[in-house]
Amino acid sequence: MTALVGIPVILGLLIGLGVEGVAFFSWVVSMGMLYEFSKMFFSLPDATTKTILLLLLNTFIHFVNYWITVGLSSAFLGIAPMFFLSIIFLFMVPKLLNYGGFEALNSEEGLKKLSKHFNELMAACFGLVYACWLPLLMVSIRQSNQGKYWLIFTMLVVWSSDSFAYFAGKFFGRTLLYETVSPKKTWEGALGGSLGALIVSLVFGHYFLSNVSLVELSVMSLTISVASILGDLCESLLKRAVNVKDSGSILPGHGGFLDRFDGVVFALPVMYAFLWLLS
Repeated sequence: MTALVGIPVILGLLIGLGVEGVAFFSWVVSMGMLYEFSKMFFSLPDATTKTILLLLLNTFIHFVNYWITVGLSSAFLGIAPMFFLSIIFLFMVPKLLNYGGFEALNSEEGLKKLSKHFNELMAACFGLVYACWLPLLMVSIRQSNQGKYWLIFTMLVVWSSDSFAYFAGKFFGRTLLYETVSPKKTWEGALGGSLGALIVSLVFGHYFLSNVSLVELSVMSLTISVASILGDLCESLLKRAVNVKDSGSILPGHGGFLDRFDGVVFALPVMYAFLWLLS
């Protein structure tokens, strides 16, 4: 039911509303992913403050990326958010230590709090790259030649890879892919997912990307499929690090935004790189 409702809405945003629809969709995905990421890695007493800070920064980055030319926004937005985060986290230290002096900072409890605070700063910086910058590539892909078709191509490869991998793994899975991080994924599932995505992508390419050779489409499809699998494994690693099963429950049957778009955000830079090579 989630897919029946969600997929038409997503396709409508990606195709029917042009670059504006893609920019809005990438912002929504980023907000959902960052919110779940914050819940996983920030803890009390200042978790809410840090979460709001990240979500505001994310909105600012998406706004500037849409309204300002790519050259300026890439240079500015690559540095400013990390710079701003570092300053804010710096001035949060006194409150963290209950406004104690150097002695409070140098105590055993103070050092533990400071270490955790610094780790959360590093997590926030990673979160911006992972859950903000990677989804932004949707806009860059959409603005390229035949961009709306390439964006749909990317989504179709990831979604069909997930679906075929599930059924191939369910019926034929025997050899575990990476048991340490994800004890249910199998090599047979991964292979079935990649082959299924290849078939879907070639059919789509035949009708909408006929100017691209079958070899190029095949290489793209298989590479994107592998990237989406790696994205899934990396998100599994994040969940194992904080001991949670799903990143969220906002999408019934799919978990959270991180669970649903982990493969997509890893596929986007691969697709963007291919378009750069083809240009």
